[in-house]
Amino acid sequence: MHTRAPALRYPDPLPPDPFPPSPVPPDPHPPTPEPVPPPEPPAPEPPGPEPEPEPV
Repeated sequence: MHTRAPALRYPDPLPPDPFPPSPVPPDPHPPTPEPVPPPEPPAPEPPGPEPEPEPV
């Protein structure tokens, strides 16, 4: 006959907190995000040789 394993004894659950934590009020002054530096403008391409005018 198979004997059943003894039930594990769990510790008693903690009693409810008589003083629940008060909700945190929202920050009236949220931190301002750091300014993002503007992207660097692309380097201007060097001017190529001017095309010769085609004879008409």
